[in-house]
Amino acid sequence: MDTVNEVKNFIFSELAYDYPKDTISLEDDLLSQGIIDSMGIMQLVNFIEEKFGIRVTPEDVIPENFHSLQALKEFIEKKQKK
Repeated sequence: MDTVNEVKNFIFSELAYDYPKDTISLEDDLLSQGIIDSMGIMQLVNFIEEKFGIRVTPEDVIPENFHSLQALKEFIEKKQKK
């Protein structure tokens, strides 16, 4: 499974299980639409670290890295290359 689908499945199974999964695009703003909140970001950080074997620092936890599925994909791929 690719990065986007892994993250999307986690978000919709653990954080936004009552939100219609098929209605979200890669660029939709997960934060402003209320799909994930600050507590959800922390759960997402734990998932990303475990699933993708990367370290997410406090400096990484900024809206630019978590606002959309596309941003999350790019963030994860960048961290994996380090």
